This record gives sequence, C-alpha cells and structure tokens, in this order.
Amino acid sequence: MTSRHRLSLAAVLAGMLALAACSGGSSDTAAPTSAAPTASSTATSAEAGTATVASAFGDVEIPAAPKRVVALEGAVGPLLAAGITPVATADGDWEDAFLPAEFDQVKDLPVVLGPDGWDYEAIAAAKPDLLIGFVRAGTVDEISPEAVAEHARLSGIAPTVLILADGSASTKDATLKIAEIVGSGTQATEAKAAYDAKAAQIRETYAGALAAHTFAAVDHYEGIVTVYTPISWLGGILTDVGASIDPVAADATGTNGVDLSTEELTRLSPDSVILTEQALDGTPGIGAEELDAVPTYTTLPAVAAGHAYGVQYFFADRYETGLKVLDQLETILAGL
Repeated sequence: MTSRHRLSLAAVLAGMLALAACSGGSSDTAAPTSAAPTASSTATSAEAGTATVASAFGDVEIPAAPKRVVALEGAVGPLLAAGITPVATADGDWEDAFLPAEFDQVKDLPVVLGPDGWDYEAIAAAKPDLLIGFVRAGTVDEISPEAVAEHARLSGIAPTVLILADGSASTKDATLKIAEIVGSGTQATEAKAAYDAKAAQIRETYAGALAAHTFAAVDHYEGIVTVYTPISWLGGILTDVGASIDPVAADATGTNGVDLSTEELTRLSPDSVILTEQALDGTPGIGAEELDAVPTYTTLPAVAAGHAYGVQYFFADRYETGLKVLDQLETILAGL
C-alpha cells in the first residue's frame, strides 16, 4: 500500500477533507476572490500565447499550450485525456485511483504530495509552466488559511489553477472543469452524460432494492471506523442513484465521514448494505482488510448475510471512475 493511500485515509480524512475544518478565513491573509471557474470564463491571447482562466483564487494567466504541467489533486486524468503527460503528480503512485492505462503513464513520475504536505522543492525542480488541481472547501470564503498559504507558495513557482470542490462528492465536477481548461472537456462532458444516464437507469430499475435497504460505505484506520456521508466520494454516488445512507451518517452534511469506535459499529442499521474499498486487483483495500479482523464488524447482520461488498474506485473523484462505481452498484443491487 502506498504512502499516498495512507495519507488519504489518515491525514486527509482527518483534516483537509472535513468541511468544518475549512470554515473561517484568516484576517491576516489575502482572501481569495469569489470568481467561479467556468469554461466560458477562459480567454485566450493568440499573440501572447496565454489564456486567462477563472479559479477559486481569481483569474490566472496560463500558457495556452502548457508543456510542463504538475498535476495537483484531481488533474492526472484530465491531463492524460488531453494528451498531456504531467511532469509530476500529487498521487501518481496510487494505482487504485486511476484507470489501468493511465497508471502506466504516471507510475514512475515524481510524487510531490506526502504526509507533510507539498514538496515545494520537488515541484520547483520539475520546472513547470502550470500547476493545476482542485482545492476543497465549503465555499470560496471558507478556504482555509493553510490552503491560502499553500496556493501562495505554489503560485510563486508557476501559474497555479485551483478549482473549488465544495465536498468530496463534488470533486467530479471540479475535475470536469479542470478538463475544460486543459483541453479534454469534450470527453469529460461525455463521461458526465453517460454517468447521469446510468444513475437514472439504476434509480428506475432497482427502485425496490433501493427502498428496502440503506447503504453504509465503511472504512477502518488505526482503530477508528469511518462511515461515509452523502457529501463523500461514494456517498455522493449512492445519493445519485437514489440510495439512502445509513442513519449513522445520513444527516452529517459538514464532513465526509462519521467516526465510530469498533464497538460502535453495532449502531449501523441491520438493513444496511455494507460497502468497503476494494483494490483493482480484487483484493480488499487496507481499510477493508482491517475491518475483517474486527469482531463487531464480522458479526454485523449485513456481513453475516453476505451483504458486504468491495467496491473499486471507492474514492472516485471524476465521472470516468464514477461510471465504474455505478457498474458495480448495479451488480450489487441486482443480487439483493
């Protein structure tokens, strides 16, 4: 298991991704503007070879045809789809986040995000002409002082475009906006249309199974169980197909997950279908592997009844991988 995966389960889930942790700006730091990133806000200067794009931190002038791009969070897929191989990535060592052909293109690139944050020296050493990705916060005004400071340092290296994601479920739309900026917007828009159509088909075809069950996307890390909420990655996809989240997490709208002790796992509804992370090779993800050793998990009614399922792309952050999740949910619902 990669260090990046450990980061996503520990530091990120514990802090960066919680919307509550991003509330309130800093009076001592220049506040970002409220400009909303849209495809129509991109303006290109043919003479200068630049384009002006809107970001969470205001308009940014970027190269019209960037050559050396560092893929911050959420940018690898859109860049590769646009025919741009990044020179470094935030998470290119995490195989289970990418489609197989994508991982082959980035697996040997420098990784510039670790447990302690951005490796600014490595980013500068890559000599980028563009940094692009997303930033998480409830609203532009709620971007944390830490994220504002990070943006300032990144912008000192190269033009930096960060698109706002107001919850992990919305990272799919943030990556679509990244795709529009780097030149793969058509493919991303088509993936969104296919995703929306598939979600609607599942809602209609499996209405009975969806009404009969609630769903609990569950993870485990260092003795803490996380039940994911409607604004999380998988929680958002479940909501899109009309599924109800387990009551433990259904009403938590300010955070990606509700943390429980292993003893508190019995609070999950006996009607809940359990979903855990599965690696692309079919083995349990690290959180699922740890759950299998927890007695209160293995005796849950859903687990005992065989209604616990591994899901690949458990942390899907774009419509392309979200479609892969929908295919798996359809198979699960068909068997209930």
